Amino acid sequence: MQLEDIVSKRVLIRFDYNVPMGDGAIVNDFRIRQTYATIKALLRNNNKLIITSHFGRPIEGTFDESFSLKPICKYLSDKLEINIEFIKDIPDEINFSNYDVAMLENARFNIGEKRCDPKLSQRLASLADIFVFDAFGVSHREECTTVGVTDYLDSVAGLNIKHEINTIKKLVESKSRPMTIIISGAKVSTKIVLIKKLLEKCDNMILGGGILNTFLKAKGYEVGSSLLEDNFIQEAREILESDSTNKILFPSDLLCQSKKGVANIDVSSISKNDVIYDIGTRSIEKIKDIVKKSSSVFWNGPLGYIEKKPFNRGTEELAKSIAEHNCFSIVGGGDTLPIIESLNLQDNYDCLSTGGGSLLSYLEGGSLPILDKLNL
Repeated sequence: MQLEDIVSKRVLIRFDYNVPMGDGAIVNDFRIRQTYATIKALLRNNNKLIITSHFGRPIEGTFDESFSLKPICKYLSDKLEINIEFIKDIPDEINFSNYDVAMLENARFNIGEKRCDPKLSQRLASLADIFVFDAFGVSHREECTTVGVTDYLDSVAGLNIKHEINTIKKLVESKSRPMTIIISGAKVSTKIVLIKKLLEKCDNMILGGGILNTFLKAKGYEVGSSLLEDNFIQEAREILESDSTNKILFPSDLLCQSKKGVANIDVSSISKNDVIYDIGTRSIEKIKDIVKKSSSVFWNGPLGYIEKKPFNRGTEELAKSIAEHNCFSIVGGGDTLPIIESLNLQDNYDCLSTGGGSLLSYLEGGSLPILDKLNL
């Protein structure tokens, strides 16, 4: 069954509304916007919708207003111009008297959600006729609202997760060359398996952030007081030794905070007092040239310290370069997406993934149980 085949049903939908908030306001609504198409498609077919999601990491079984989905419910209602009934406690049934859409309170307030308790799963499933999963960002989680309810309801993929999985599969299975992989972030520990896995598939690999610093140290370069993980230097060294064709490309210069201020410094001239915050001017141009020659690009994580200018330049220039070049492109990683949207480049990519840990798990070849249930 496809989403379009669901007609006049009560539909339990799992979305991922775990969005960044500040002072009670939504900072970035990307994940919310990605659910509009599924909601509208189901409403066109005269369905009644029951939306469930988590937000943050509250203490299970304890209500905490700062983790409530109520502000997100109001935001969604205003944006779609529809009445959405907010339901604090799981009812025995939902009447849908003067509304077509209901939103349940934060799923992680419920005792048993995270351990996928069968009784809670069955209780949630009893509210609906069918289950739609459209939350790629939590597809690596085994919880009541991700896989638990699928034991009691027929399950269908939402439009966004279907698009994301199909697009990512296209990248993984692509035989077009060259393929460039860009992996960045603060911690190499969270992406070391991904680096090993994708190094086998790609033609070029570009690293950034604390990950790059760890690999620079492993290669014998001075990195000063820069962010890195010492306990992963040896593993990084082993990866470099296995990279016989030199797919991992290192920058020739770096943008640093030095004693004399912000300076563009050759990679071989970094001092013990310098702090690396971004790739350098020459390296940016080299990366742009690599992107220009690539058939496909996968990018995960900002290249530098994007919160502070001018250390956002490398990331912004990379975003523009990928958008301008007619290559197959996928971007994953929450910190990267706001940069792309601030530059109004979001329509120039094949896929901006809502996944974080789930995307990494999928690319690493890990198990995402819900995908088997959805036949994706």
